Amino acid sequence: MRRCHLDGWAKRMQAEKSLSSYQARHNSAQRWLRLLIFGLVSSVLLAQVYTAIMLYRQPVPDEWLLGEWLINYQGGFVRRGLLGEIILQMARWLAVSPITLTIILQTSVFALFLWFTFLLLRHTESSVITFTLLFSPAFLLFPLLAWPHVGVCKEVLFGLILALLLLALRASPRATALLAGLIGAGALIVVLSHEMLVMFLPYLLIAAVCYEQRFGRFSLHLTISFIPAIMVALIIFLMPHASTATVDAICAALAPRDCANPTEQLGAITFLAKTTPEGIQFTRAFTTAETTLVYLITGTLSVAPLIATIIGYRLWQLFPGRALAWVSGLWALSLAATVPLFIVAADYGRFINIHVTCCTLLMAWIIQARQPQLACPAQSSIRWWLTGILFVTAWRLPMWLLFATFANSFPWLSLLELSK
Repeated sequence: MRRCHLDGWAKRMQAEKSLSSYQARHNSAQRWLRLLIFGLVSSVLLAQVYTAIMLYRQPVPDEWLLGEWLINYQGGFVRRGLLGEIILQMARWLAVSPITLTIILQTSVFALFLWFTFLLLRHTESSVITFTLLFSPAFLLFPLLAWPHVGVCKEVLFGLILALLLLALRASPRATALLAGLIGAGALIVVLSHEMLVMFLPYLLIAAVCYEQRFGRFSLHLTISFIPAIMVALIIFLMPHASTATVDAICAALAPRDCANPTEQLGAITFLAKTTPEGIQFTRAFTTAETTLVYLITGTLSVAPLIATIIGYRLWQLFPGRALAWVSGLWALSLAATVPLFIVAADYGRFINIHVTCCTLLMAWIIQARQPQLACPAQSSIRWWLTGILFVTAWRLPMWLLFATFANSFPWLSLLELSK
């Protein structure tokens, strides 16, 4: 009897020691992941700060990195003009250059988005799956790997609203109609700044449905609050393209490169005067068999971590059937709504990045909120971690069709050719 008792005690001690050792390794992995996330966010911000310095030193404003933010209402109401009009009026009131104010605003908004993103991601469970999710070249690494061709685009405003909503839902035991109204007002501002962002509003509703575990009162309030943004987007889509006189009025106080040389340089402002058929023709001019294949491969690689996260954490088990149907339907709606963008515009990487960013923020938020209910993937071996590191370093998502080459998208291929 005494020997059996001692054997049982020894087994319990061994089990407790193993559990303690596992917990120590787990805590160490969590600290390392948090440090890596902070390093990623900091690197992306530093790249933007350096870009801002370069833009400030340019004698003529950049036609895309700044031009998109400088579209205004000086020639009358025009799509994407709200933010530029606000910047222009503030610059006049503060007696500063609109270019300087734009650069400061871009960097400040981007820094705020990155901080909120870090708050959302910092407690993510450490595993190879979440590592590939957070360090995918289609997520935060996208602007870093595409530097300096990618600056702060207006979709950062939508990302900021989504991150704010997720943080608010995490902190609040009960979502209110006031929160829905504020998110709706933000959606209206975002759509007036860039009409294509109306196609990503379903992601905000996905957050509400996941929070309520159904399409409940808050989801309904949020849907109603989106009506002004949707109506404005419809009006903008039905509007004729901007006239030459309108473009000249927008350019008058700003003069980025496309305004100075409209016949030689195409930019965000002069592109307003292009019709939809001209946009399609422009996109087709850069579409080749290579660009198509490159985007098929990099697009598949972009969604691979999302699929792995869904399967690895069995996220579908967290929601009732109706909630899951709503989430799936809203996600499919956003994907279907953005398909025309790939026909009329060449910024394929940009569109993919927006989808991946929204999905990643939502999945990280869900995993952390439902952690006790999740069957977390087992600690992976060194082999799996090496595979994850290879995945995030072997490719990059090209910004637009001009950069969609195998040499640019798969840098290791160039290294292999040099070694031959």
